[in-house]
Amino acid sequence: MAKPRGTKPKEPSRAHDLKPIVRLQRVNAPKQARSEQRLQDIVLALEELLDGRTFEEITIPDIAARAGCVPASIYARFRDKASILVALHESTRDRQMTNIDESMRLERHEHLSLEESIFKILRNLTRYYSRQRNLLRPAYLLGDTEIYERASDLIRHVTERISAIVRHRLKDEPAEVIDQRVELAMRSVYALLQQRMVFQGVTTGRFMPANDEEMARELDALFKQIVLKDA
Repeated sequence: MAKPRGTKPKEPSRAHDLKPIVRLQRVNAPKQARSEQRLQDIVLALEELLDGRTFEEITIPDIAARAGCVPASIYARFRDKASILVALHESTRDRQMTNIDESMRLERHEHLSLEESIFKILRNLTRYYSRQRNLLRPAYLLGDTEIYERASDLIRHVTERISAIVRHRLKDEPAEVIDQRVELAMRSVYALLQQRMVFQGVTTGRFMPANDEEMARELDALFKQIVLKDA
């Protein structure tokens, strides 16, 4: 299957923080260093397999073979294949939360205009959805309440950080009005990003963005139309 337009080659997998993973009730927390490494290997195995195959095509034996273990070792840690996907999503989401907190600190945007800050944030968000498409698409289509709750937390987190940046620059505007506009804008932004991710190469309109840069500019125009229309 050809990779969707606008994506870049996937970066090599790197170790996941196990703390957010073992907080999940569906994961049996390891008690020894060897068990921790096995858990890490299993999550990384699914992540690597998703780079070339759909989640539906991947089996527990496939994951075990990539992780260098037997299926029984997987079932000792996870209930099923879906549980591994939820664990991978949780670790990736936790990592993204950390990146957001760092990249959206007010001092990081002091040298930029508000318009430049908004575009930079939306471009990074667009690139994140492209890089993580192979994980996010099956995770969102899984129909898992825990994934939806965690994803909603991330959306609210991003929205709050952007609101803080906008309020800092538009001090004459009522904070509540800014927050309402930013929330509406970000719900719209995420809806378009998720539609693009789920539909992949299927076009939903006549004037579709050809790559991440064009997508970011569309989202930028939408955000500014909602948030900065009277500023």
